Amino acid sequence: MHLKKFFVGMIILFTFIGCNNEKEKNQIPNNKISENPKEFTILAIKLGKAFDGELPVYEKAYEMTNIKLKGIASKNQSDEVLAFNLMISAGELPDIIAYEYPEELEKLGADKKVIPLEELVEKYAPNIKKFWEENPNYKKDAIAVDGHVYMIPNYNDYDSISTSQGYYIRKDWLKKLGLKEPKNVEELYKVLKSFRESDPNENGIKDEIPLFLRGNTSKKIITSLVDIFKAEYTWYNKVGSGPVFGPSQEEYKEAIRELAKWYREGLIDPEIFTRDTSSRDYILHNNFGGFTCDWFSSTGSYNSKLQKIIPGFDFSIILPVEHRGKRTTTFARENYLGGWSISSTSKDPISIIKYFDFWYSEEGRRLWNFGIEGDTYTLVDGKPKFTDKVLKDPNGVLPLAILREEGAQYRLGMYQDGENERQWAAPEAVEAIDLYIKAGVVELPMPILKYTKEEMEELSRIDVQLYAIAEEMTQKWILGVSDVDKDWNNYIHKLNSVGLKKAEKIQKQAYKRFMKK
Repeated sequence: MHLKKFFVGMIILFTFIGCNNEKEKNQIPNNKISENPKEFTILAIKLGKAFDGELPVYEKAYEMTNIKLKGIASKNQSDEVLAFNLMISAGELPDIIAYEYPEELEKLGADKKVIPLEELVEKYAPNIKKFWEENPNYKKDAIAVDGHVYMIPNYNDYDSISTSQGYYIRKDWLKKLGLKEPKNVEELYKVLKSFRESDPNENGIKDEIPLFLRGNTSKKIITSLVDIFKAEYTWYNKVGSGPVFGPSQEEYKEAIRELAKWYREGLIDPEIFTRDTSSRDYILHNNFGGFTCDWFSSTGSYNSKLQKIIPGFDFSIILPVEHRGKRTTTFARENYLGGWSISSTSKDPISIIKYFDFWYSEEGRRLWNFGIEGDTYTLVDGKPKFTDKVLKDPNGVLPLAILREEGAQYRLGMYQDGENERQWAAPEAVEAIDLYIKAGVVELPMPILKYTKEEMEELSRIDVQLYAIAEEMTQKWILGVSDVDKDWNNYIHKLNSVGLKKAEKIQKQAYKRFMKK
């Protein structure tokens, strides 16, 4: 009897061990997405650089997930829009498409070239699902006009860093000339006039450039110029009217009239529309520039750079000047910039959505924002802190450039950590960001609206023509080639002739839909 019980027990034990071995065999080790390595193709280009899956951040992600990404764009391909259009026309889609323009990804969804993701998120992406539950506004941004989710956006950490750029002035010049910090447009005009006439750089030459800007497009220059006068060079939500085209509004006309006067009087850089993005370095290093609007993260570093070269140099932040009762700026960060989608030709969307979800885990978010632990950051009290490799490069390479060389911060479909920028930006830049946030001067942007395929096609066609007319005429007016008051009625007629009213109707419908979600 005892011998029989012994054999029965041994059979049960071996059966149990066998089951466990089989279970262990079927389990994926180290919480990897796949037991065996898998490779997926991706189209992605950011800031002229094609995606490189061999960079340390993505190699580390491969090590952690068993998922490898292979970019299909060549290293010589730098134009994101061109590469995207070539991909569409060729009809050969990679597994994953990452793109700066979400409306184009959603258009692909309507054409069934990328797949809906909401059910995949519900079943296989617990981190994304939790993120959306905790941040319903971010989820709203991911939903297309037909109710589907076709992309996972690349989200900004809006609550931590809601603004990107602000106004800087030579405070040492103000002090030298006995001037106060300008609080309104009228005072700013007088300050710029004094910068022009009073030789604050004390070289005996009238070479000061009171107001200078930099940008790789005319749109960026114009946007900064008209922001001084609380006008906008884009579609925006006007109180009581809904979405309007900024360059068609009366406040835009007024802004251009004043800017033309400032240019005529030598207060604005005579080469403002022709300089490249390096012009800020040239103008400040040569002690020419007095006032600008630029990125906090980079502009705030000039005091430490130039105080040893230019005695007393003090180029510091000021709040936006007041105009017509408003002391605001429109330089707010949007909730997201672009995103990534899964193409309809992909044979394994479940593994891909799990890979997307990895980047919303604690480890994945840290990897994308801070790079490799022990190399570009270490954990201090459970929080990532950048190493000297990032913050103190011996050759003076900027922290963000070093991070990008590692593959971090590449726009795909992740979630930014505002602490990243707060650590690598100069202390003056962080103080400037907080000054603007605490002062409440940053206007919330109009949300990124969602359109039907037909609306998007028509709006895109009209928008190209609207901005072409606005850009051409704005430059002519500011440079004094033509007069805004004489041309205005004909200008509005031109905007209407290419579809301004139709575009306004589309925008208002889209805004109403979005706000009802």
